[in-house]
Parts: sequence; structure tokens; C-alpha cells
Amino acid sequence: MSDIKWLTNMEAAMTEARRLVKPIFIFFNHPDCAGSKKSALLTFTNNEVVSHIERHFVPLNLTTSEEPDMSVAFNVELTPTFIVADEKGKELERWVGFLPPQDFIPQMLLSEGLASFHRKRFKDAESAFSRILDMRPESAVAPEARYYLGVTLYMETGDSEHLARTWETMHRRYPGDAWTKRASAWA
Repeated sequence: MSDIKWLTNMEAAMTEARRLVKPIFIFFNHPDCAGSKKSALLTFTNNEVVSHIERHFVPLNLTTSEEPDMSVAFNVELTPTFIVADEKGKELERWVGFLPPQDFIPQMLLSEGLASFHRKRFKDAESAFSRILDMRPESAVAPEARYYLGVTLYMETGDSEHLARTWETMHRRYPGDAWTKRASAWA
């Protein structure tokens, strides 16, 4: 399929995730799905995407027609579906639909950050959100990353000034965005 060394079995992925202390990145696909095909041909052959997945995740490729039980277990309704799961196979984050490489990387970082946030690994979450804002500040997920960066810093320190600064930054940088409206509570 690509340069990614995909596993094709959940048990093997969970074992590897425990061994490497990495989350699992699951690519649910279907052979007749245009988005799945395009992900395989375009996104998963991009050097930056391949490098990021292999450095930060245990990659697991599951074909819905071959793994119907896994599709049901993860409530996969559409393909491609991308899921970040912990070493026990518990879903932490997901998104659906094809993204080209330039949009896929920030989405992965956002999901990585949110997965870390859910696990209360605030330094890891902060790093992922900051990387989006440093590397892809114009990406569609940047406002959400900025929002969660502020929340992460607040959770980590208990200092509500992080929330106020988040609102100020978002109000200037992303006026009118739905995440800015959510941050307006901190104004």
C-alpha cells in the first residue's frame, strides 16, 4: 500500500503499542471507497505523513469488508475513518474522510494532542497543539488547536490567565470562528 509498515491485526497492534508506549493509529478503509483509495495513493505515500505516523503511532490498517466485527466495535459508518486508540484499543479520537497531506498532518497533530489531553498527558498535548500553530497556523484545525492549547495550559497550571490570553489571541487571529466564540467565555 505505501511505505507505512501497517499491522493488520488489533491484538498485534495493542501488543506493539504497549511495547513501544505509543498510541495506535487505525485506518479503516474499504477497497471500493474513493477516499480510502486516495488516502492510500496520495496521503500515505507522502514522506512527512509516513514519517509522522511511524514516529508517533503504531499503524493499523483494517479493511471494513474483511474486519466487519472491528468495524462494528468502533462504530465505523463511513470510510475512510481514522482513529487514535490507546494500547488497550480504546478510542481516544477520530475523524472521517480523505484529507490531502498538507491537511492530514495538522489533523493528525490535533487528534494526537486531544488524545494526550484526554489521558491527562498535558505536556504531550501542549507539544502537539503548539506544533500545529507553529507549522500550520493557517490550517482549518488551528483555531481548535489554539483553544485546546489554552485549556491544556490552564489544566496543567491552574492559572486562568492562560484562558484569558487564549481568548485575546483567538479574537485577534480567528475572529468569527466557532472556537473563538467558545473562548469568548474567558473574555
